[in-house]
Amino acid sequence: MDDAEAFELIDAHLDRHPLTDEQSDALTAWIKADPRHADDAFYRIFLHSYLRLRLQAGLPTSDELSLLPEGAHSGDSDTRWSIAKIRSEEVREVSLAILPAQQEIADDTAATPRWRRRHFVLITCGLVLLAASFYGWRGFGTSLGATGHVLYVEESFDYSATPLTKSATGSLEWPTTGGLQGLNGGGGWSEPWRETDSKVAIIADYTGDEFPWEPKDMRKYGPLGYTDAAGRVLKSSGRQLRTATRPRSVTTRKFDIPKFPQAMRDEAGLGADGAVVWLSFLAQSSLSTADNNRYSYLLIGSKEVAGLRIGKLGAAPSGNWTAVALQTEAEVNLKTSAIPSGEMVFLVTRIIFRPGPEEAVVWINPRLEEEPEVSGAALRLTIPDFRFDGISIRANHSTDFDEIRLGNTFQAVAPTAN
Repeated sequence: MDDAEAFELIDAHLDRHPLTDEQSDALTAWIKADPRHADDAFYRIFLHSYLRLRLQAGLPTSDELSLLPEGAHSGDSDTRWSIAKIRSEEVREVSLAILPAQQEIADDTAATPRWRRRHFVLITCGLVLLAASFYGWRGFGTSLGATGHVLYVEESFDYSATPLTKSATGSLEWPTTGGLQGLNGGGGWSEPWRETDSKVAIIADYTGDEFPWEPKDMRKYGPLGYTDAAGRVLKSSGRQLRTATRPRSVTTRKFDIPKFPQAMRDEAGLGADGAVVWLSFLAQSSLSTADNNRYSYLLIGSKEVAGLRIGKLGAAPSGNWTAVALQTEAEVNLKTSAIPSGEMVFLVTRIIFRPGPEEAVVWINPRLEEEPEVSGAALRLTIPDFRFDGISIRANHSTDFDEIRLGNTFQAVAPTAN
């Protein structure tokens, strides 16, 4: 069954034309075949119901209504339309309402047997529930909203703080096991966090023992958070991830790729041509300098093929917040901002995936009320064609990360607390 036939069956059912068992089975199979079909079915059902209610609420009585035989074609398709001319003795002007051809104008409820009306309601509810079961209730709630902003992945690091051990001199003995290994909170992931290097990242807390701060470490003044210039507060909760000092920590996690829309992915992962992905997170490093190749960044893609690093990079000695593309283990198109990595920031990245190189735009501390203009971006760079299936947070220098979000719009990854 193709899409057009499926939509015709949905419309026929909603217009109270009975479907055969074969048609019902075929429509059910079509909804199950692709998550996009469930999404399309939602919009079809609710748009149809909305239009029916509007028509029934606003149409005149049948005595005031006559259908003209003339037809008209819409400008965009071969859809036929009929013109309903409304007569009124009290109004001299003639009003015209354009309605789909063969649209039932009179309310047929009284003429429909009660059992058939109940059958109609039950089948319609069944279609909605079937579509919801394949689209997911979280996505279902978003689809019904007026905004269309969908959050696919989120991590607030709402875990218990990692126990810390201090030496006799008061210095921190950084853990080599535990950390985020096996933690499985947040949403949109296919696996728990994994620690894959000699040290581990930890869950940092500001309510327990005092962390042995360095004199210039600005993180000691409070946890990560963001309030824009207009006083809007970024929604945040939980604690935050803190990367290890030398030699390094590598903390990775995979996305639940099948839960993403088909249009955003292909056999190689997320980033199908035409997809637009928004990524955001909070971050602050212990020092602003990147001397001695200090680095701490979030990676999507891979250094072996192609990808994107965002954070503090050793290739930018100033230590300011930086983004760089990757191609076969080489850094290309490095772009550096004017903001030191020792300052707390909210970074938002939009990636447009195209045939050939991708385009990345990075905003630092944007206003939260609406999608920012590209002209106000801090960084803009092209990335060699790539796909990705998760994130990796890598560091040889302690930096905090929090509120990692991946969505389809700016508003999805920059929700406000108020």
